Amino acid sequence: MNAPYSNKALPKGVILREWRLEEVLGVGGFGIVYRGRGTYFDEMVAIKEYFPSAISDRLEDETVKPTDSSSEELYALGLRKFVEEAKILWQLSQPERHPNIVSVRSLFEFHGTAYMVMDFESGVSLSQMLRDGRRFDEQSLMAVLRPIAEGLDRAHRAGVLHRDIKPPNILVDDQGRPVLIDFGSARFDAGDATSTKVTFYTPPYAALEQYVKTYAQGPWTDIYALAVVAYQCVTGEKPPEVLERLHGGVGQPLSSRDWPGFSPNFTKAVDIGMGIRPGERPQSIADWLRLFDGAGPEDDLTRISIASLPVMEPPPTAPAATPAPSMAAEPKAVAAEPAKAKPASAAKRKVSVRDLGAVAAGVVLLAVGVGFGVNALMPKHRVAPAAPAGPAPGLVITPAPAAPAAGQQASTEAQGLVQDARAAGRPAAEIATLSDAAQKIAASTGQPGGQADSEAKGMAAHEAAALDRAVQSQAREVERVLGKTADNPDAVRALAAVRDARAKLAAEAAGAPKAADGAAALQGARRTLAAYPDFAGAYAAAQAQYLPVERSQFTALVARLRTTEDSVTALGAGPKPGLFASAAHKRAYQTLKANADQARARQAQIETLSSTVAAATDVRAIDGATKEAQGVGQALDALYASSSEAAQQAK
Repeated sequence: MNAPYSNKALPKGVILREWRLEEVLGVGGFGIVYRGRGTYFDEMVAIKEYFPSAISDRLEDETVKPTDSSSEELYALGLRKFVEEAKILWQLSQPERHPNIVSVRSLFEFHGTAYMVMDFESGVSLSQMLRDGRRFDEQSLMAVLRPIAEGLDRAHRAGVLHRDIKPPNILVDDQGRPVLIDFGSARFDAGDATSTKVTFYTPPYAALEQYVKTYAQGPWTDIYALAVVAYQCVTGEKPPEVLERLHGGVGQPLSSRDWPGFSPNFTKAVDIGMGIRPGERPQSIADWLRLFDGAGPEDDLTRISIASLPVMEPPPTAPAATPAPSMAAEPKAVAAEPAKAKPASAAKRKVSVRDLGAVAAGVVLLAVGVGFGVNALMPKHRVAPAAPAGPAPGLVITPAPAAPAAGQQASTEAQGLVQDARAAGRPAAEIATLSDAAQKIAASTGQPGGQADSEAKGMAAHEAAALDRAVQSQAREVERVLGKTADNPDAVRALAAVRDARAKLAAEAAGAPKAADGAAALQGARRTLAAYPDFAGAYAAAQAQYLPVERSQFTALVARLRTTEDSVTALGAGPKPGLFASAAHKRAYQTLKANADQARARQAQIETLSSTVAAATDVRAIDGATKEAQGVGQALDALYASSSEAAQQAK
């Protein structure tokens, strides 16, 4: 595979703050992504540079500038949005990152542009997998789509849209973990600027609202793109662009034919996600994911159960002057003049969508379009069914069977787990996911096939994994900040308490007996969650030690910087070469003087950072000052190396 290329990319070896660039990973319309490596701790990262190639250029000194005055507005808008988006993505990774969304480490502005430092994600892109001939079935494809969708849901809840979901932006690592990368277009909304030089979408993954400004963008915009990705993975081909589907009527719904390895629920969910108009699609990721599992009770009434209505006799033909009954008429009005009675067997008979075409006015028609979506049938427009006035004549109603006790117990335990998570102070996104799962369990209680039990086991496994990720992330954070501190007794004790609490929590999780059913699995998850507050308390106590520890580390860094500054200044304090000195000696003297002046100029920056740290009440402020000081250290190190070489030449 050819390496990404851009003649405007920064060359290998360039140092940006504490990161050394190693290679170009990707080139897009809005930026360039590099692989970088830390100069201090040798960690690998991905660094995205804001570089909208259509409206900007790079000067010889590596500064990025808009190409002309007409591009300045859009360039400035994009830069501001880039910074805002990086901040939001950083917040999404707090207190622990979502495993399926790229995690932002830091952000800095330099060279007239901005740089976003992210975790380096190794893996194969979904686009490369498709090029290599990878074929999916429903299970393997959902193992990619569902985690990405859940990560998107977390972003949507924070007010972030991706707007450029496509196979190249989905990576799958060796363990099968998918990660959604490159939120580059998330910061752009074409309506924010008057300039139209930049394209804000990638066909055919772009939804109609990305072409037509009169339609609002929202979670449904990303749903369209992810549904197109699913379509491509099933068929091996890209569907027509949305405008072709809208105006040309081209393309066939995925569910119009059978696809081995994929259920009707799956193909219908993809079709609904690809609804042409925004209102034809689910309005949230949670709504869309429910379709893959089979619609819930409310969805049954609005989407698919129309095919299960009892057969009805058409009413007598109304006179021409009489208007047709309103579709909004109350059921009581219809029941006031019942149709001719049918035998009981006929009353229970199912009808197909084709049968409905024979029903006269007063019966809702089921419209099946390219996107399989009708605004009136979408979740945003659901209408609860009115309570029937009573059973129709001759219609025998059989009470639904009572829900099994196991299903009821699983539902009770699921609700208890949600309450436990709230009491333990777990993140809002996690609680929302648990609430959705509890609702699914309640909805499937009493259904055949052990659906509630399966959902309960899945909910328990999800919470166990989420809790484990949180503990691992928080423990690593404490180890990173306090693990190298041996001269602060309070920090040492706090670190030991975190390690002890983590071990006890791990023992609780490992000691739980293997669950025989969903209710037992949820009980085990609740027991583990009950042990989490002890760890959370130890973690909070450790965080209280961050400020003094990081201040101490910053002080040590500043001491080293001042030593380097003094060395550069001392090298520049030598005597001026005489009249007959060589040209090389004179050039070396000028270099030494210039470097000494630059080193002294850094002193004011160091003093400002020291004042910031002394007044800081937040660890993030110290982290930011430390990273900036590390950048100063790199500059001083470069000056010292240059001065040392010049001093040798001056001898």
